[in-house]
Amino acid sequence: MKLFTVLLTGCLLSSVLLAQPGVSHADGLFLELPLQPGEGDRFQLADFSFWLADPSQPVRGVIIHQHGCTNASPAKHPPVTHDFHWRALARKHHFALLSPQYQVAGKCDEWNNPDSGSERALLTALSDFATRSKRPELSDVPWVLWGHSGGSSWSAQMITRHPQRVLAASFRGGCHKQFGDPAFRASFAPLAKDIPMLFVWGKRETARTSSHYVSWEPMNAMRQDLRSLGGHVARVIDPRSEHGCDDSRLLVIPFFDAVLSARLSGQTMPGALVDMASIETLPVTPENTRNPELGWLPNREIAALWQEFSKTGTLSPSTPPHIAPTLTATRLADGTVSLNWGIVPELAGGLRAIRLNRDGKLLKELGVKPDAYIATSRDAPPEGLRAPSFIDASPASGTDPVYTLTFLDAAGHESPPSPPAKVMPASHQ
Repeated sequence: MKLFTVLLTGCLLSSVLLAQPGVSHADGLFLELPLQPGEGDRFQLADFSFWLADPSQPVRGVIIHQHGCTNASPAKHPPVTHDFHWRALARKHHFALLSPQYQVAGKCDEWNNPDSGSERALLTALSDFATRSKRPELSDVPWVLWGHSGGSSWSAQMITRHPQRVLAASFRGGCHKQFGDPAFRASFAPLAKDIPMLFVWGKRETARTSSHYVSWEPMNAMRQDLRSLGGHVARVIDPRSEHGCDDSRLLVIPFFDAVLSARLSGQTMPGALVDMASIETLPVTPENTRNPELGWLPNREIAALWQEFSKTGTLSPSTPPHIAPTLTATRLADGTVSLNWGIVPELAGGLRAIRLNRDGKLLKELGVKPDAYIATSRDAPPEGLRAPSFIDASPASGTDPVYTLTFLDAAGHESPPSPPAKVMPASHQ
């Protein structure tokens, strides 16, 4: 791989709030950094959340998960640094997971235009996390960009600024100003044509009655421009959705996995071409390579997932999770038991529910119902899957209970159980 470098141009943010101390435990290192705007910056506050599975190992890249236009804060919109599914992707490829969250007084461009200060804020945060995690390479490693709506607009602009640093990207809606501008498309296409990209749009966004229809035709124009150059891009339509992220991560995360598995090992992706209209896979031929009506995907396995998602708006993994979760049980001073766990779901299956068992009987199931989306409309973990802990306040019996934990994937397949967790006093943890 090429060495990816970036310079911190311009002055750093003039006022940096006190960085939060890191939390390091069996499930990685978690760091936070709130940033006040510097001179000329237009946002009001930026909160950066960072997770790294193993700080003792070199970091190979950063997954940047960028929210849309509404104001975001860690308290109201849990960042995906707490999300076991996105963590599993980062863990597999030795990437860090980064979630920027911005608050503004007025319009979205007060943060999603990189010139508004968000580019400088990102580079400042990466430098800070590099220092505190003792992984200096974080300031130079490549990126995977995921954006929703206004976050897609930000990601597209960042690609024009750092094209050699982006390994892959996925846009969930958005980009109407950028892709609707012929001059932007003309500059973006030659820079981005070799970056594997997946554009995800909801079926109801394609209707003129949708407020988000404004991005539909510009996205298709951009896709056709890229494909006319032989670009590595595909579009998928979620038949169940309008502008929400919903189950789209079930396709996006395997897409990123396939790209990273090839690019980080120096392999050439075989590629697969799919017809946007018929939802069929077509042969990779010289005449098809630049056909703007065809989409490019990294391999035939991802093409098969693309076909299924295009028809159903979700994916049903055929095999159950194979990695057992971990679980600890700690007796607190008030007599309750704190249960803490780590989960590594399959990239193709995700996480739908967590089951806690006490002495062989179900104590609590956390998560979403079988017919619910596995993520929020902003692609955050749903209620019940946000914190890796639960307090058991059940009345104590004569002997301490023994706990186990399993989890369910998107299709309802259950994982192997965790090793039994016996209750330990807090001093033993």
